[in-house]
Amino acid sequence: MTRGTPEPLTASETTAPPSQTGPATAGPTPAASSDLDPAFLRMAAVLLLALLMALLDETIVNVGLTTLGGQFDSPLATVQWVTAGYLLAVAAATPFAGWAVDRFGGRTMWLTAVLLFVLGSALSGSAWSIQSLIAFRVLQGIGGGMIVPVVQSVLATTAGPSRVAKAMALISLPLTLGPILGPVLGGVLVDTVSWRWMFLINLPIGLVAVLLALRTLPADRYAGRPDKRLDVLGLLLLSPGFAALVYGLTTAAHSGDAASPRVIVSFAGGALLLAGYAVHALRTRVEPLIDLRMFTARGFTMAVVTMFFVGAVANSLLLLTPLYYQQSRGFGALHAGLLLIPSGILGAAGAITSGKTADRVTARLTSTIGMLVTAAGALAFSQIGSGTNTAWLSVALALTGYGIGLTAPGTMAFMYRAVGEARAPRATSALFIVNQIGGALGIAVIAIVLQTRLDGTDGHPAAAYGGSYWVIIAFSVVAALAALLLPGSFRAEAPPQQAGTDESAVPESTPV
Repeated sequence: MTRGTPEPLTASETTAPPSQTGPATAGPTPAASSDLDPAFLRMAAVLLLALLMALLDETIVNVGLTTLGGQFDSPLATVQWVTAGYLLAVAAATPFAGWAVDRFGGRTMWLTAVLLFVLGSALSGSAWSIQSLIAFRVLQGIGGGMIVPVVQSVLATTAGPSRVAKAMALISLPLTLGPILGPVLGGVLVDTVSWRWMFLINLPIGLVAVLLALRTLPADRYAGRPDKRLDVLGLLLLSPGFAALVYGLTTAAHSGDAASPRVIVSFAGGALLLAGYAVHALRTRVEPLIDLRMFTARGFTMAVVTMFFVGAVANSLLLLTPLYYQQSRGFGALHAGLLLIPSGILGAAGAITSGKTADRVTARLTSTIGMLVTAAGALAFSQIGSGTNTAWLSVALALTGYGIGLTAPGTMAFMYRAVGEARAPRATSALFIVNQIGGALGIAVIAIVLQTRLDGTDGHPAAAYGGSYWVIIAFSVVAALAALLLPGSFRAEAPPQQAGTDESAVPESTPV
């Protein structure tokens, strides 16, 4: 792309040879077969090790907040910034990741992100005050915010259209297991070793991943792309706008009040910044961080909407279910975390199912069924009482995990096919941003609904929790409807030979 007005996404652009528009990492050459070859699997294993590490850290600290408050003699309102600061850093770094992969290459950016994350982990583990810990968690979040979109982009573009569904199934394994295993691992480390090991455990894992990557990941196809100029104004609008929305939603979740001045100011500021980005992105003479013209394709838009509500469902379940077990049933944090494991295991099984059926059925079928299965599992929780059998609830929670696992890989694969290989890095940033906002929205809505239902009651009655699951059911049904609106049939056709030639491809259009 030249430095003039951004050209429309034409079929020729999305089907150019890899040397011109291919992924930033030269991985195993995509074969006509949809099977994942050993070379690709070795590369994926190294990339996903870092992805799992980053995802664990999004939730590993949750069970240690009380311990950190006592250690540093700080109120919970301050200690919560150990988590909030990390998430805001992730939000700020994500928009940068897509451009960075285009500009510097996937291997280079993966190594950079992992090293930043490991450095932030080492500093967090040696923190001497709550303020230093929050600052180091921000550094860690910058690395973590780049790891997820970089890994998704590199694997999707390396796999190619015929194998992208199975590549997304691999990615869904850590995406499903990481947030669930985080609180369990955090509880074990805090109880048996020290709170510092919630962060220091990343050092050996990260260093092993880097050493393996130096041997396993192929070199980037190019040493740099000077033509890929950074959209600086877009970054200054998009990153703070995204972070402001996440902050507003997080604040609403903690306070239970969506009408508080801080929440309103955050929402208003975020909305203005994102509106400013929309105007800028459609007029800039530099390639925007996220090309809004991608949203004119129904396939891309419906895939993103589906993943928005998948994020809302997954994060709502991770907030509400442990709270029910702890506050209504009196279980400890570690016990409540262990009860989430069936959801993670079945989530992985759902992702594997999605990958294995990708040659026969499309995401329009698997994602619709997946979110209906999730709604069915949440429906069982809507009927809970103070003595509901935990084995039965484990089955219901496993159903929700299976449904989410069945949904995510095919939906992400559909999105990549919709935009074509050339736009995969930037599409990944857009998808991750929307998914994160969906997750923050889900947590905020559930927190407010639960607090409203608990107000004026004695203790933590199970009925208040059960009624709150109707929000998750509603999110799941909306996600199923969005998946049903994905273009195409339910039956899979032959692997596409050219990206951007079906009805889901980004149409040619002139930017405003």
